[in-house]
Amino acid sequence: MPEGYFVHSLTGINFCTMKKLLFLILVLAVQLVQAQAPDPDFNDKAAFNDSRIYQKSAGYAESADYASTDVIYQRLNFTVDPAVNYISGSVFSSVKFLNDNVSQIRFDLADAMIVDSVQYNQKKIVFEHSANKISITLPSSVVKSSIGSVEIFYHGAPLQNGMGSFVASTHNTNPIIWTLSEPYGAKDWWPCKESLTDKIDSIDIYITCPQQYLAASNGKLVEDKISGQNRTAHWSHRFPIATYLVGIAVTNYETYSDFLDLPDGKKIEVLNYVYPEYLATAKSQSADILNILSFYNSKFITYPFASEKYGHAQFGWGGGMEHQTMSFMTNLDFELVAHEMAHQWFGDYITLASWHDIWLNEGLATYLTGLTYESLLNGQYWQSWKDIQVNRIISSPSGSVYVADTTSVNRIFNGRLSYSKGAYLLHMLRWEIGDSLFFKGLKNYLKDPEIANGFASQEKFVAQMEAAADTSFTEFFKDWYYGEGYPIYRLTYYTDYGDFGKQKLRISQTSSDSSVDFFEMHIPVRIWKDGKFTDLRLYNTSQNQEFVISDTKVARIEFDPDKWLIAKSDLVDAVLHVSEIEDIQIIPENKSESIRIIIPENSGKGEFRIVDLSGRIVKSCELFETDSKIATSDLRSGFYLVEVKSGKFRKTEKILLSPRQAE
Repeated sequence: MPEGYFVHSLTGINFCTMKKLLFLILVLAVQLVQAQAPDPDFNDKAAFNDSRIYQKSAGYAESADYASTDVIYQRLNFTVDPAVNYISGSVFSSVKFLNDNVSQIRFDLADAMIVDSVQYNQKKIVFEHSANKISITLPSSVVKSSIGSVEIFYHGAPLQNGMGSFVASTHNTNPIIWTLSEPYGAKDWWPCKESLTDKIDSIDIYITCPQQYLAASNGKLVEDKISGQNRTAHWSHRFPIATYLVGIAVTNYETYSDFLDLPDGKKIEVLNYVYPEYLATAKSQSADILNILSFYNSKFITYPFASEKYGHAQFGWGGGMEHQTMSFMTNLDFELVAHEMAHQWFGDYITLASWHDIWLNEGLATYLTGLTYESLLNGQYWQSWKDIQVNRIISSPSGSVYVADTTSVNRIFNGRLSYSKGAYLLHMLRWEIGDSLFFKGLKNYLKDPEIANGFASQEKFVAQMEAAADTSFTEFFKDWYYGEGYPIYRLTYYTDYGDFGKQKLRISQTSSDSSVDFFEMHIPVRIWKDGKFTDLRLYNTSQNQEFVISDTKVARIEFDPDKWLIAKSDLVDAVLHVSEIEDIQIIPENKSESIRIIIPENSGKGEFRIVDLSGRIVKSCELFETDSKIATSDLRSGFYLVEVKSGKFRKTEKILLSPRQAE
């Protein structure tokens, strides 16, 4: 902006008006910063809203015969008026039979809706509608791999149950209809197959409404045609989609598009349907939205539905819902946009197969949101985001990421465990194996042809991370996924005058919950000398483990200053002397790719061996010194058992040798 431009543009404006204008600019700037900063209660709010949604699944069970059919295409024709709680239309389904002798097809539809007729292969057929299901007996049994078509004509007033399946409401006195079907609410407003095992391969959605309104939905807008007093929007989506991720929203929307340029010269359209009263605010957030999308593309894989669009449709729920290709949003604040957009990769493109593993949706989306704070906005809120998560997690001593009881809605959607601890499990896994292998594992997970555009389990995720890192994470997930609580560390450091004045650090830990005896972890320690600091990475595998941290005296020590761990440190203190060891010490050394073995004085000659998990001895030797180092650079990464004997002393410990050991 040329110097003096602003003053010149205000010529003729009195001083009072100018003060008001400057005040408004300041208010807008403050609001923008507040919209970007992490909300300390964001995860709890999201968890509360998700738990309300999940209540709709009470009493629902997939039909046993759902496993015999595969829905390969659906065409949805809806007629709605935002001013009226009512929907009518038809749903056409192409179904592939997966078994021989299938004699019946079932679809889910709430009893409150009225079925007018059903056609099978374009001929009317007898049906039964009860217990929220439509049962269709086929005129003759079918053979495996054959395809049949079913079209259901229906109408009715969806129940307004407060769970958001189909809502007729208002915004700024204007009528609006919107849907939110996670996980089993789609049957409240359209005949469907509600399943976490079968995605619809392809879908077309036609929404007819009064001509003054616009209709938002999944996929690409093929046509928006006015005919008389009505208009019909045709949305086409050519990617597999879980039933609960289909959504529609209709009101007096304003629309606008932004575009993200891709390296191959193509563009991703970001299409926004927002309330007229929110339009100016929405447009002010365009840069952030494009930056988040670009960041996710670079860190993972290109947005999976790039050939169609990514979009937002504003609605009345207190948060967001990641409908595939078009998230429904209460606003476009930075944290909400980052979270719901992340679900397009982790939740939509790959969908959880079991509510036991809810963290595959919510933990990943929460951590991706954290990554935007690390990499965007100049890292301004990254530390505060980490502080929020850790403080929430350690506010209670127990609780696992794994959901043992999926009948407990509050446990599934627990902000502390499924969202925050799930996210920080990923953060610690990243710390254990490093950025390169961590993000490689996530990319491989997204590229796995067995789960891409489908459903994934905890085991599938772990397998891809193990393959990327070429090691086992059995112990890590045993402690941090199935186990409860976190470690509480005690660090003491001292000068060992018997070892040329070297500075040594002793680490001990207790667990906040008895389910985990000991957390084997790399510990981040920062040592200060002469006004400068050095960061160390110490692999803590046993109680009272000692490390040489410096050849000269240090000024002070910090435990995990960058917040890599879910942990507490109740003491970091200097002591004058640490008594001689009274047990064998097995200490993996990070920098020298070796294992340090300390045996008590006067215990005699020692024997050392390393055994892999198949029981094969891969290294052995005798120990003639009380302090010895054994090279491990010739061993592959992975878990090993280290066995040491010396006089009356015996010790066996499991250790992890990893590619990061030499760093």
